[in-house]
Amino acid sequence: MNGTPPLPKLLRFDKAQLFNFFFFGILLFLLYQLLRILSPFTGAILVSATLALTFYPLNLWTRRRVVENRTVAAAFSTLTAVLTVVLPLLVFGWLLLQESRELYPKTNQWLTSFSQRDLQIQMPETLKTYWDLDLADIVTGNLKTIQENITSSGTVLLRNIFFFLVSFVVMIITLFVLFRDGERFLSWLIDILPMDQEYKHRIANQLYTTTMAVVRGLLLTAACQGLIGALGWWLAGVPAPALFGVLTSFAALVPFVGTSLVWLPLSAAMFFWKGLNTGLFVLFWGAIVVGLLDNVLRPILIGKGAKLPIFLLFLGIFGGMKVYGPLGLLLGPLLISCVMVFLQIYRETKNLPHQGDSI
Repeated sequence: MNGTPPLPKLLRFDKAQLFNFFFFGILLFLLYQLLRILSPFTGAILVSATLALTFYPLNLWTRRRVVENRTVAAAFSTLTAVLTVVLPLLVFGWLLLQESRELYPKTNQWLTSFSQRDLQIQMPETLKTYWDLDLADIVTGNLKTIQENITSSGTVLLRNIFFFLVSFVVMIITLFVLFRDGERFLSWLIDILPMDQEYKHRIANQLYTTTMAVVRGLLLTAACQGLIGALGWWLAGVPAPALFGVLTSFAALVPFVGTSLVWLPLSAAMFFWKGLNTGLFVLFWGAIVVGLLDNVLRPILIGKGAKLPIFLLFLGIFGGMKVYGPLGLLLGPLLISCVMVFLQIYRETKNLPHQGDSI
């Protein structure tokens, strides 16, 4: 037979296939560019989404019992979230920045008021030849490191104050929009996903459950650290232990440094005020009992609420914080939750017979 042989099957494309390749190629490119545009505000958007999920029951109750207008209810819920969560954290961070600037100079003044003999730990002569422990250098060195970290963070914040204000406004506007139109947007997003309704709702429910478990785990862990801290401060004779316990709870919500913002300066102050034993007690109570409590309690609380393996959740929390920074505290559990639910869906569907046309 003469004529051109037919093209291989893999190279045959009809108009529908070409359209799909072109359409989804352009769509992926546009989504990539959109993510690049939104990337500077990723933190603000995620914080808004978390607050919207947390205060969603309040917004729903307001629409049902107080006012039916979605805009008014959204404005009320946004104001409540800002006044109860956002502003206290901002005020606490600002006061922390202001106090950290005076922490190291005051510590130097306290140290100069003591003689070298008063600050030196007595050690056997045989050990001094190998290790000369200078308590003054240890105290000032640790305090200087923390003060420099806090001040450098504050300096970066002041340098980017305009972008910080823009991000804050974006967060407030996004929170308001999510309260008002979040349900509609979520329904639209679920509808366009190319999956069965059962699987789409299962994924959405798992993400919601995980997010709420992370929020509850953070708050409960911070509250427990504040209570345990207040008990230790009371045993050590610290004035106003309840106040320092509340400050410990707030500090527990600060990523990376956490409760050390309270117990480390407090241990230094108690050392100068009540002596070495009290200062060391506050230091070890804060570092071991209070400081390490979140490493144990937080994965347990989050894993119990999200119904995830504690070991994987432990790796997700700390690995997420290392990769994504403070946002990893939320993104890590969410990614693990998505992987788990997708694996469950695959396990359920892999042995099902093919529903399409036979080849």
